[in-house]
Amino acid sequence: MGRDDKPSELAEAALALDRELRKFEDLAEQAGRLKLSTERNLERATEALTRAAESQDRIRGHVQDLVAAVAATRQSAQQIAARRKEFADVLQRMAGLGQMAKEVQEALRGATPSVEGIEPRMQQIAEEAAAIAQTAQEKEMDEVARQAEVLRQQILAAKNKVALLSPKARA
Repeated sequence: MGRDDKPSELAEAALALDRELRKFEDLAEQAGRLKLSTERNLERATEALTRAAESQDRIRGHVQDLVAAVAATRQSAQQIAARRKEFADVLQRMAGLGQMAKEVQEALRGATPSVEGIEPRMQQIAEEAAAIAQTAQEKEMDEVARQAEVLRQQILAAKNKVALLSPKARA
């Protein structure tokens, strides 16, 4: 049930089919109980069969509605699965960035930290973070876009500090 306790399209289609099947069953029972020994009973049985035939037509329509509702639900599930995959792909790229940033951090924390070659690596991380932020923004993944942009800014700030430590900056 939804927020307003209204049945979903799928549930409504199933309920409508169920109601019509019950009507059909009742009509078939009515026709079956009648003894076909009088003209009046023959008329009643014919009437019940006519209404049962009309009910069969409505049943076909309800079955089509149910099939359409199932297809719509399946399509929705496929869209959700595709969206989850998009998120997983972007998050995997973010994890790769995290690993790259960790490697830079470990290089800077070493016993004899070497800043040589670190700046280009940090630039690469910042550029990938910007690309991820743009992709996430385009795919309306606002939180991931924000996280990637924050990481980009942090990497660029750290890169500026590393640049100040490099032998070229001291010369």
